[in-house]
Amino acid sequence: MRVVSCIFLALLFAMGAASFGAEKQRNWEQATVISQDLDSQRSGAYATPIGNGTIAVPLYKRSNTVVVETDHYRYQWSEVGRKVIILPVNGKVQFYRDGNWFIVMDSKNKKHKFALVGETVK
Repeated sequence: MRVVSCIFLALLFAMGAASFGAEKQRNWEQATVISQDLDSQRSGAYATPIGNGTIAVPLYKRSNTVVVETDHYRYQWSEVGRKVIILPVNGKVQFYRDGNWFIVMDSKNKKHKFALVGETVK
């Protein structure tokens, strides 16, 4: 009886681990990239004392705004994060939605997260 219960628990654990590691099904969509605007703006400076003086380093804010068009909508996205993805203008891009985010994968299978800035019905 003890062997049967151990086998049952091991099987139950294995099934739970397999379902925990499984990724949920993604609903991929396709869009045409209309435009992409990469911008870098000065957003301040970081100053710190060194010895008897002070040194300041300029800080820059980077932005990536993309306009894509699907069959029914035109979206304007703004990328969130430090890494920037370069998309092919007039080319196709695959994306999926994760809550309020639009996720695009780059060629190295890294996720790039975009927030919705604007939406127009065609």
